[in-house]
Amino acid sequence: MKLNFTLNTLKTSGYIPFDKQAQRFPVYAYCFFLEGEALVEIEGQNLLISPGQFILVPPGHSIEIKYYDGCQGYDGSFTLEFLKDASYPVLRSESFIQQSFWFEDAVFMGALLQRMSAAYEDKDRTFLQSAMDLILGQLRPGGKVAVVSERFLQLVFEKDSIPLSVAEYAAQLGVTPNYLNKTVKSRTRRTAIDWIEIARLNIAKNMLKDPSVSIADISARVGLPDQSYFSRFFKKKTGQTPSEFRNA
Repeated sequence: MKLNFTLNTLKTSGYIPFDKQAQRFPVYAYCFFLEGEALVEIEGQNLLISPGQFILVPPGHSIEIKYYDGCQGYDGSFTLEFLKDASYPVLRSESFIQQSFWFEDAVFMGALLQRMSAAYEDKDRTFLQSAMDLILGQLRPGGKVAVVSERFLQLVFEKDSIPLSVAEYAAQLGVTPNYLNKTVKSRTRRTAIDWIEIARLNIAKNMLKDPSVSIADISARVGLPDQSYFSRFFKKKTGQTPSEFRNA
């Protein structure tokens, strides 16, 4: 039986490989996080996904994962043909939907998706359709993300760019370093330097997989040209020196 519907258990950790490219799906894509966080670019707009958030992306949108950490939850896809009712307002939105569920609502959503996962294994189309009706009925179109913080994340995780300082990113965005830090912390619960260090670690870990690349080259690539300082930074964040990480 062809369901025109998918549901997967989401468990990810670690860092994003360099070859992780953007994808376009001809179906509606969705996800719900129970734990962890991820930075995803959708049609050129960066989106930080946190626990308790349900994301719905219309067909044809470009989706690129830039960062994830300890993500647990569910993701999947569906077509309009699968649904019993395709008249929900969110299905007429040309933009993605990001909606937060709090406390009891988040617990309910997680339990519902867990039950849906079992129904998906059993190919229980009737239950899945009813559950999707319930979810789509709770989603609302609209809601724009904070401009400065999302532009900052775009710059930090831009492919092939060298991570800069907070002051340099603030200058590019036309704000003060203090304002940038406050805005990013308010939006993401992390400081600007936290995200810069995450980007540096992602780049370093990927490059260390290639034994032909020297530690000095990696140090320069992550924006820390002092190799000794880079090694101390890497060990502080991972518990290993760059060489130990490479050998392991």
